[in-house]
Amino acid sequence: MSEGEMAIIKPEMMKSYIWLETADGSIQQVEQEVAMFCPMICQEVIQKGVGSSKNYAISLPQRVNPAMLSLIFDYCRFHQVPGRSNKERKVYDEKFIRMDTKRLCELTSAADSLQLKPLVDLTSRALARIIEGKTPEEIREIFHLPDDLTEEEKLEPLKNTMDDPRIRLLNRLYAKKRKELKEREKLKSVEVEEHVDERSVDDLLSFINGRDPKVVKTSKSKKKNKKRKEQKNGSSNGTCEALEKDLHNLDSKSQSAEIVDNTASCLGDVSNLPSMEDDIFTPKTEFEDGYIDDEIDPALKELLDR
Repeated sequence: MSEGEMAIIKPEMMKSYIWLETADGSIQQVEQEVAMFCPMICQEVIQKGVGSSKNYAISLPQRVNPAMLSLIFDYCRFHQVPGRSNKERKVYDEKFIRMDTKRLCELTSAADSLQLKPLVDLTSRALARIIEGKTPEEIREIFHLPDDLTEEEKLEPLKNTMDDPRIRLLNRLYAKKRKELKEREKLKSVEVEEHVDERSVDDLLSFINGRDPKVVKTSKSKKKNKKRKEQKNGSSNGTCEALEKDLHNLDSKSQSAEIVDNTASCLGDVSNLPSMEDDIFTPKTEFEDGYIDDEIDPALKELLDR
C-alpha cells in the first residue's frame, strides 16, 4: 500500500475524542463512542456542540469524580461493543459491582448524574440486596447515616395512594405507638414535677460543705426526741411527787381516823359517859366528897394531841 493511500485511510481510521472536565478541575480525553454512551454527554455534544477541544470541555456534575468516571467508562466500553451475549454481560456485571458499600453508593450517584440508567439499575439492585432484611439501625450503620429523626417523625403515617391493606395496618401500628409515646412523655413530666428538690437552705449548705444532710437531720431529730423525753420524764416525776404527797396526806388522815376510833372504843367501856364529846366538853358533876374535877385526864389529852 502506497503512502498516498495510507494518507487517505489514516484520517478515517483515526478515533475522535471528547474532552470532559470533572468537579475538581481535572480534564480527561475519552473516546467519542464510549462517552456518547452516556445520555447526558451525548446531549451536551449534540445540543451545545461542546467537548470537541480542551478549551471547550464538557463540565460534568459535582457528584462525578475522576475515580467514578473511570469506572463508568469501563462499563460503557464493555457494553457499547455489539455482539455480546446476555450471559457475558451478566457475568461482567456481577464482577463489576463487587466493591464496598461506600464506592457502590458513589457509583450509583455518579451514574444517575450522567443519566446512565442501565448502570443505575445494576447498582441499585446491588444496594437493595445489601439492605434486605436489615433494621433501620443496621442500615444506618452500613451507610454511616446519622439518626436525626425524632421518635414522632419515625412514626409518621405513610402515604397510601394505592390503598394497600399492608400500609393501612402499618399506619394503625404507628398510631398506636405514637399514643404510647405521648403517654410515656406525660408520665416523665409528672415524675419530673414530683422530684422537685424540696431541701432547705441549711440542707443545701451542708451538702455544699461536704456534710450529709441526712446525718444533720437525724442528729437534729435525736436532739428533739431527747428534749421531749426529758420533758416527759420531768412531768412524770412531778406527777409522781404530787401523788406521793397525796398518798402521804391520805395516810396521815387515815392514821388520825384510826386514833379517833381507838379512843372512842376505849371510852365506850367507861360507864356514865354517853359519848366522847360529852366526856370532853361537858362540865363534871360533883363527886361524893364535893370536889369538882376541872382538868382532863392526861392520858386522854395526850391521845387527842396526837
